[in-house]
Amino acid sequence: MIAAGIAIAGFVMTAAAIGRHENAFDTPDTAPDRNRLAASLLFQIITSGGTSDDEALRQIRRVAGIAAPVTGGIDVSSWAQRFAQLASEEQRRWLLETAVQLIAARTDPVPLRQYTALLDLSFALGFHTDALAKLREQYGFEYVDHAKDARPREADRAGGATTFFSRQLEQRDTRELLLVLGIEGTATRQEIISRYRRLVAQHHPDRFHDQTAEARSAAAAKFIEITRAYEILLALYRD
Repeated sequence: MIAAGIAIAGFVMTAAAIGRHENAFDTPDTAPDRNRLAASLLFQIITSGGTSDDEALRQIRRVAGIAAPVTGGIDVSSWAQRFAQLASEEQRRWLLETAVQLIAARTDPVPLRQYTALLDLSFALGFHTDALAKLREQYGFEYVDHAKDARPREADRAGGATTFFSRQLEQRDTRELLLVLGIEGTATRQEIISRYRRLVAQHHPDRFHDQTAEARSAAAAKFIEITRAYEILLALYRD
């Protein structure tokens, strides 16, 4: 009887915790599905950086407060689009920031595969990489940069006072950044977004996973170059 009472009490406490999380969302009828989508997306992003399944689940429960079941091996873009259909803008921003918090806890630079999964999540949730760039600066993480031999953030500082992102804004010529995206002359914000999406589809690291190390490295370098140019241009072009 005592054991049964403890078990029932544990079940009630777990259900109450999940209920509190779901009550934070504005459509209770879709909350279970949305929680499953969120948990699976976070699981995919965490494990893509080499974290074990068990540790990823612990982080999701501890940091995100989600106890929903997860599905592994998902396509981040399609699942994030589904989440966006069920979520408000506030909930979409919460998911992106939570994903950033979870990977920012690393002590080493974030692997490129994990960062591209984060980019896919940001796009599919309806954001552009200027939002991700701001979160990256806020939480202080850097991703592996094959074009720069994966040097840590400290190696990119000028005298330790200026972040790489801010220094880029100060030093790079706008025309040079546009040329990185294959744009000559002037451009609108929408043209920059459209051109970047075409380029990132061509140079996404996942397209080169079965090729030589040299080809993978070249694709990663190009991906990093166009992504950084894009992030800076979006901060400059706010029309």
